[in-house]
Amino acid sequence: MNSLSHDSPWLSAEDAAALLKVRRSSLYSYVSRGLLRAQSMAGQRGKRYLQSDVLRLARQRQTVRNPASLAQSTLDWGQPVMASSLTLVRGGRLYYRGRDALQWAEHASLEQTAEWMWQGVAFEPRPAVDHAAVAPPAGHRPASLPDFACILAAWHAQAQPDQPQALLQAMATALLGAPSHESSQPAHEHLAQRWRLDAPGASSLRRALVLCADHEFNASSFATRVVASTGASLQACVGAGLAALSGPMHGGVTRQIDRQWEAWHAQSTLAPSLALLLRDARSGHAPAGFTGFGHPLYPQGDPRAQAILQQLPPDPGRERLIDQVYAHAGLLPSLDYALVALQRSWRLPPGAAFAVFALGRTVGWIAHALEQRASGQLIRPRAVYSGPDPAADAGSSASASGSGRIVRFR
Repeated sequence: MNSLSHDSPWLSAEDAAALLKVRRSSLYSYVSRGLLRAQSMAGQRGKRYLQSDVLRLARQRQTVRNPASLAQSTLDWGQPVMASSLTLVRGGRLYYRGRDALQWAEHASLEQTAEWMWQGVAFEPRPAVDHAAVAPPAGHRPASLPDFACILAAWHAQAQPDQPQALLQAMATALLGAPSHESSQPAHEHLAQRWRLDAPGASSLRRALVLCADHEFNASSFATRVVASTGASLQACVGAGLAALSGPMHGGVTRQIDRQWEAWHAQSTLAPSLALLLRDARSGHAPAGFTGFGHPLYPQGDPRAQAILQQLPPDPGRERLIDQVYAHAGLLPSLDYALVALQRSWRLPPGAAFAVFALGRTVGWIAHALEQRASGQLIRPRAVYSGPDPAADAGSSASASGSGRIVRFR
C-alpha cells in the first residue's frame, strides 16, 4: 500500500480498502451509510476516498475489535454510552427533542428553543421590534465585548442559582456588557439593537443562536452534566460549561480563526499556516474542526455551518477560501468558522462569535443539567491506570525489609 499522501486528501480505492482491511466492494457500503466521502476520478474508472474519513473509520473498527480500546474510545468520538432525550445527530442532520434543528431554526427564537429543550413545550413568538429604527449608521463599529474572564465574573454576579430563565437572561446581559432593560425581548432582538443590526442581520443572528443551542455530549455539555450529577446548583453547572467552551479546542477556536481571518482570506492561494493545520487534521495529527473546517459527526459537512453561511451577505474571499480548503483537504466549514464569518459579515465586535456560541449553548447546558439531575446518577468513570506497578514496588520493598536494610523511597 502506498504511504499516506500529504499532497492530496484523497486515497485510491486500493489504498482505502487496505487501510480498512476490507474488500473494495465494502467501500460502497460505507459511502451509502455516510461513513466515507468519495468522488469520481477525472478520466479514470472508479472512485477515490477522503483520507481523513478512512483514518477515522479505521480507528473505530480497531476499537470494536479491541474491548479495552472500546471503553477508552467512548471519550473520543466513540460509541454512545449515556442516554439523553435532548439531541440527536443522525445521517448528517441535527434534531432537538425529535425536531429537525435546521427547520426549527427557520422561525424559532432562542427562548422558544429553551422552552422546547427544558420542558418539551413550545410557545408563541413575541412581537418583533422595528429594525428600521436601529439600522447602523455608515461606518459604525460596535464597541468590543469584555474578554472571557470579565464575562464569567459578570455572569456569576447576576445569575440566580436555580432559575433557568433568569440564568439565560443573566448570561445575555453578561455577554453584552450592559444590562437589558427589556426582559421580555428575545435575545436576538436585544443583541440586534445593541449591535445595530438591520432585519436581515437580526434574522441571521437568531438562526445562529438556535443552531448553537445544543450538540449532544460535546465537551462543555459533558462538563455540565458531570457537575450536575453531584447535585450542584444550575449556576455552577452552567459555569462549568462556559469554562469548558472557552478552550481553544472548543468554542475558543473562534478567536483563533478571527485572529487569522485577514491572512487566510487575503490570498489567492491557501495560506501556509492554514495548509499546515489542514494537513495535520487530514493525517490524524490534529482533531478535525480545530481549524474551523471538518467535523467528525458530519462527513458531508456541518449542516449548522451551511445554514448560517447561506444567510450571510456574499463574500468572494470567503467563498474562495472554502473552495480552496475543500480542494486541499476535502473539508467543509464547521460551526466555529461560520460564527466568525457571521461576526465579520455583520461587522460585530471582536469576540461576538464566542458570545453567540456561549449564549446559544447556555440553553443546552441548562437542559443537560436538568436531565442529569432527574436521572439521579453520579457520573464517576474508572481510570485505566498507566503509572508504575505498585505490586512490583511492594515486592522489592518486602525483599529489602527482609534483609534488614533500610529502604529509602525515591
